[in-house]
Amino acid sequence: MPTLTDFIYTQFRLSIPLPTTPFNSKTVLITGATGGLGQEIATHIVRLNAAKVILACRNPSRGNDTKHAIESTLRCDSSILEVWEVDLESAASIKGLVNKINKLPRLDVVIHNAGVSAAKFKRVYGTEQTLAVNCIGTFLLALQVLPKLRDTARRFAETTPCMTFVGSALYDVAKWPELDLDGEDVFEYFGDETKMGGMNQYNLSKLVQLYSVIKLASIVDPVTSRNPSPIVINSLDPCFCKTGLIGDLSGVGKVFFRVFEALAARTAEEGSRLVVQTASAGRETHGLYMRAGVVQEYAPIVRDRKKAEYLWEILSKRLEALELGIMGNVQ
Repeated sequence: MPTLTDFIYTQFRLSIPLPTTPFNSKTVLITGATGGLGQEIATHIVRLNAAKVILACRNPSRGNDTKHAIESTLRCDSSILEVWEVDLESAASIKGLVNKINKLPRLDVVIHNAGVSAAKFKRVYGTEQTLAVNCIGTFLLALQVLPKLRDTARRFAETTPCMTFVGSALYDVAKWPELDLDGEDVFEYFGDETKMGGMNQYNLSKLVQLYSVIKLASIVDPVTSRNPSPIVINSLDPCFCKTGLIGDLSGVGKVFFRVFEALAARTAEEGSRLVVQTASAGRETHGLYMRAGVVQEYAPIVRDRKKAEYLWEILSKRLEALELGIMGNVQ
């Protein structure tokens, strides 16, 4: 868990420079791109001369509002930004997005920014909504776009495609449930409403996500690979910033969060700088986690190899059940 000193540094003292690495000729897909962090990420990437930026979002109306806001700010050509609908709670919706992606000439960068922090129980994919969206839905999309990233790497020598996951330092404070790793399924466990763990659901989802990012990167173009056309898979914590990710909090909890956010949170624009920096990083970040703009060593909780293998196995089964043959994309 970040220490108080570390928190004060990242929230109040850390200087976050504007990203400068150009995105010339690149096609970029951003999930959760309506408002907040997603909008700021898209704004920077358009400013850095991307050829096409796809705002993948659940609400096309809000997506179009975001598109028009960015175009008004940057006075850019209206053909650069496109709004594509996707609902990470729906395998069919994800498949529809993937089908459109596969028709693109290229796909250079995917930024998995979409996420939820639900305060009320809802069952999705047989588990609790936060875990379902932040883990199952996110990786259901990630694994289906891997072939397109690989194809882009092979056909365009000047690019090293990158897949970036927006995580959270809160993974380190996640409370793992008492489970038998040889028999019980953590997703099935949280499919029981009585097991709902409040804020821990979000923290746990980011822990599961990070385990999965590390495992995915170790299989797809490991650092020892001699693949002449590799891709980069990385993740980051964008600091605590004003993103609108408050879920269904109400009452005292919502008031406390709002006060804390007002006192300590960085702006979404500042957090977006870190995301864009990570999404434009090189192979030196493959399989790694960025915080405060630098690669940070994983917390001890992530070094549990048995838990990592367990999570990858049960996640793989869930994904394969939703999209037959999807795990073949990883090899």
